[in-house]
Amino acid sequence: MKYKCFCKATNREDKEPRYSHNWVTAKRAMFKVYDDRVECGSWKIPFSEIESAHLYKAKQLFIPVNVLQLVTATGNYQFGFNPWANPFKFLGFEYEQSEIKLGYSIYSIVIRTLLVVYLAYLAYEKWL
Repeated sequence: MKYKCFCKATNREDKEPRYSHNWVTAKRAMFKVYDDRVECGSWKIPFSEIESAHLYKAKQLFIPVNVLQLVTATGNYQFGFNPWANPFKFLGFEYEQSEIKLGYSIYSIVIRTLLVVYLAYLAYEKWL
């Protein structure tokens, strides 16, 4: 094993990373880099099966985050890493890299709107 770190991972997103309910229920597991594959929990992805790889750099509020997206014939995987995790120099394959602004899913927008409305209601009840 070359490197291991904790990450959140989902195979339910197929586009650029975004705020989504899929990350709420994402797998939390050790991301392990070997000479010929990466593993995350029960997922084992051989380098030979990776069709494309992309490292997205973004900020969640003011905290930098990195999301590695691996596309294979059998699935699309996204791995979210904390700012101090750096498995990228140990990967045995090429990947594209870009900086993005995280988008929002409809679910994410609805939840945030409901939260703001509820907080406004509480403030109204307390001060008026």
